[in-house]
Amino acid sequence: MTAPIPVLAATPPAAGLVRWRSAIFALFLVNGLVLGTWASRTPAVAASLDLGLAEMGVLITAIPVGALLGLVGSSHVLEHLGERRTALLSQTLMAVGAASFGLIATFTGNAIIGAVALVVYGVGIATTNIVINLEAAASDRATGRTLMPVFHAAWSVGAFVGAGIGAIVSAAEVTIGIHFTVIAAVALAVSAVVVRWFVELRHDGGETAPGFAERMRVWVEPRTLLIGVIVLAASFNEGTANSWLNLAMVTGRDWSPAAGATAVTVFTAAMFVGRVVGGSFVDRFGRVAALRTAFSLAGAGVLAVVFVDAQAASYVGIALWGLGASLGYPLGMSAASDEPRNAAARVAAVATVATISGLIGPTVLGLLGEFFGLPQAFVVVAALLIIGLLVSSAARPPRALRHPLP
Repeated sequence: MTAPIPVLAATPPAAGLVRWRSAIFALFLVNGLVLGTWASRTPAVAASLDLGLAEMGVLITAIPVGALLGLVGSSHVLEHLGERRTALLSQTLMAVGAASFGLIATFTGNAIIGAVALVVYGVGIATTNIVINLEAAASDRATGRTLMPVFHAAWSVGAFVGAGIGAIVSAAEVTIGIHFTVIAAVALAVSAVVVRWFVELRHDGGETAPGFAERMRVWVEPRTLLIGVIVLAASFNEGTANSWLNLAMVTGRDWSPAAGATAVTVFTAAMFVGRVVGGSFVDRFGRVAALRTAFSLAGAGVLAVVFVDAQAASYVGIALWGLGASLGYPLGMSAASDEPRNAAARVAAVATVATISGLIGPTVLGLLGEFFGLPQAFVVVAALLIIGLLVSSAARPPRALRHPLP
């Protein structure tokens, strides 16, 4: 018997559509919650394991290593388990990895065993990322409305809440063993309830499902590779702001630490606004126009930060940068999902490029910052944004689609 071929799910009844989208929102939210929890407690992690900055940097690389493993295997797992079981499995790995790391750090102080737990956590979050982006793209196709950026905004809300809770429990001196375990349990409980509302994006269409060779062939598809360039530019852009913007303003522009933190807040808020309103813009003007607008705004904002020293003008540039950073990644995921057959492999390939960008980006900018200054190093970001702008047309939906997107 041949395996079923992945195809676009039929539009579910109104009640089913609400549950479906609620489930997608919920998983984006809890994944942001867990990541925000981790980010808020890194000083406690370093203290628990008695790690210096360099050692902490080595430990953190366990997460992207796990993510790469998850991305490589995700499309193959999806073909065998389907979306619901894959989501539940990946959320379980994420929760077990996060909770185990917290308990290991608190009660053993063993960084090596802790790194293994972080690899498991990385596998979980990366695999979940593929599933929820596939589901989000399918819901957009089924209804003709673009909510992908809003789904990603839900992730940002979860990260904000996770960081806020982290600040509170940190002040209360709650151990990361307790904190991580409670948050992981909440995330897993929510996931177990809502994954049953996911739509299985496959039925027996009379054709064989993509085999291993076909799934790997996406790495030589010109359109997929160009979408990977779009996502690489977007990821490098967003990651630069998250990793370096605060430090660049404080050390490169002599801003106060409070002003530097405000710069990151302005960027994050602008990106959230861009994701909330971005779907309507895509529905009205099209995906390619939205990407070109986003890359142009981000590029203008980055260049303002590089070349303008006045604080007020820099804040305006940072706001433009945040608005422009909001759409590249989610719309890249949508584009990779356009053709339902083999969509999981394409999304995994594009996400892998984004993960690699996140691995090398901070290091490259750190080295350039040593020689030229951090704000000046951001010229590299602007150059990548120009490249992303030039290849944005690759995100246009293929004409052969039975259910074309705007």
